[in-house]
Amino acid sequence: MIIKNAIWEQRNLGVTSAEVEIEPSDTLASVKQQLLDLELQYQYIAVKVPSSLHEHTWLMNELNYDYVEDMMFFEHDLHEIVRTPLQQRLYDAVTISEMTDKDFKLLHEEIEKGSFSFDRISNDPVFGQKLGTKRFHNWLNDEKERGAIFLKGEIKGEMTGFFTIREIEPGVYTSALGGTFMKWRKGGLGTNVQTPAEVKKRGGKKLILGVSTNNMIQIRALIQNGFFPMSANHVFVKHINCKPQ
Repeated sequence: MIIKNAIWEQRNLGVTSAEVEIEPSDTLASVKQQLLDLELQYQYIAVKVPSSLHEHTWLMNELNYDYVEDMMFFEHDLHEIVRTPLQQRLYDAVTISEMTDKDFKLLHEEIEKGSFSFDRISNDPVFGQKLGTKRFHNWLNDEKERGAIFLKGEIKGEMTGFFTIREIEPGVYTSALGGTFMKWRKGGLGTNVQTPAEVKKRGGKKLILGVSTNNMIQIRALIQNGFFPMSANHVFVKHINCKPQ
């Protein structure tokens, strides 16, 4: 079991927070005891259970954890994609370039409008969209500090969304953040679909990323553009005397 003192979430949410990753070697008894111990130390606990660990999943119910989402993890080997004529037109309509200071201002405005409210915090009745929005703003700044490249999509000069890419080991990139602005979602546009091409331009060999099942528009776009699902985690949370500051 991997236990992290999630100080970044305490900054975002105003409550002591822990993130827990269950591993295949963890016994039910050890998981149960360690989670009970954590409840004496933290106000908000998020537990990630690999989807293959069925008994551990049921244990979360026994311990009164709430299911909030699945996180699906995808991989792309940067191979060329055969698209339908409609998919290709949508793909070709969007031009990609690096974001400017003006673009970041627009992005922060879109965050405030709720364009990126699929996350588990925005949909949590204890925290809500206001804290989910604050969390997303902070996440953007964290990715900047990690050296991520921020790229925007545009159609006829109008920004449609954004995504990030960051090299995590030689030749392997991740895209931690991305999304399509509210106005453009109904048109079938998805972000991250141009991400493989941008990684390839920079000499990358592989792209990996995670998406919440709360965002099915994005998942559908990824699959249509050659991303392959690799694994999934069930995510459960528990609030202990949890009143955000």
